[in-house]
Amino acid sequence: MKRTFHGGQFFHSIGLDFSQLGRSEQVINADVLDAWFDPSPRVLAAIREYLPFVLRTSPPIYSEGLTETISKVRGIARESILPGGGSSDLIFSLFPRIIGRGERALILDPMYGEYQHILENVLGAAVTRFELTKAQNFSVDPDLLILMIRRVKPKVVVLVNPNSPTGSHLPKAEVLRVTRSVSPATQFVVDETYVEYVGREESLEREATEVRNLVVIKSMSKVYALSGARVGYMVAREAIVNQLSVALRPWAVSLCGQIAAVEALKDSEYYEERYADTHRLRRELTEMLSSQPDTKVYPSVANFVLVELLGEGVTAERVVRTLIDEDIYIRNADSMSTGFGNRFVRIAVEDGKKNRRVVEAFLRAAAPYAKA
Repeated sequence: MKRTFHGGQFFHSIGLDFSQLGRSEQVINADVLDAWFDPSPRVLAAIREYLPFVLRTSPPIYSEGLTETISKVRGIARESILPGGGSSDLIFSLFPRIIGRGERALILDPMYGEYQHILENVLGAAVTRFELTKAQNFSVDPDLLILMIRRVKPKVVVLVNPNSPTGSHLPKAEVLRVTRSVSPATQFVVDETYVEYVGREESLEREATEVRNLVVIKSMSKVYALSGARVGYMVAREAIVNQLSVALRPWAVSLCGQIAAVEALKDSEYYEERYADTHRLRRELTEMLSSQPDTKVYPSVANFVLVELLGEGVTAERVVRTLIDEDIYIRNADSMSTGFGNRFVRIAVEDGKKNRRVVEAFLRAAAPYAKA
């Protein structure tokens, strides 16, 4: 069975049948980009107080209350919002309706692998990769991107911004310049899963309600600490939302997810503090990892870092496998690029204690191969 590769291998240490959930604090799941912090106290209080009701009750069918809350908090018309069960749910609903077999799509390389999977393996689209380079710290050059779009003439362009696994961010004004510099027939899909780490003002949500060829996908997993709840939403012009809403599954977002998302959206102060903490923890993680001369840590604005292994003989696969023996999981980034060559790992930011444990184990794992 051909599926896209994600992290989450740490569940093998906890139990895929959840038989050892007590080990969850011992295992470090830095192979996925879940938040290191807990959801807002408002979220936890609401779920705890009404847990039996939440578990036994069917949710509002189409997340109407969640849509209304997003509209109020974000200042976006309800008609431009389409909730879903996480960004992947929205991706699999959206793309079959905007691109078909043999039609051309352009994606970044490296980039989150779900898009390549659905475009190539599921839909049979012809995918062109816009290659990001080490020399430019894997940042997007908007002028080169414009030139490639004009040359390739793709039906769809997908940008993850900030990008995973690189952690680089293309400013909002530059993304809009790209969309205005090419044919309006080119549909842009911008995934903003991590944009709140940069600043809410960098989101293209409001612009997506007006720009004809722009769709924004928002996950509430990583920046609101709701990965387990599976909540996301899409923002686009009303005509696009109407076209896609017929494919929206009923009860796509669980009652737990809807309640959690509504309460999270109402507590921006709590999350802004956590974002500031995340930037501090990422800087500390970067400094510790950089103490090994045979590693290079690339600049990031999000809750993860991309690390290149430079030592002779060292491979991402061997380092990842070695750390598993210590119940530490990091991500071999090969599945997100055609050019990483088993030399890049992505590590999620954790709290200070876990970060130190990750770094100590990482440096032990890398050092013997670097000296080989």
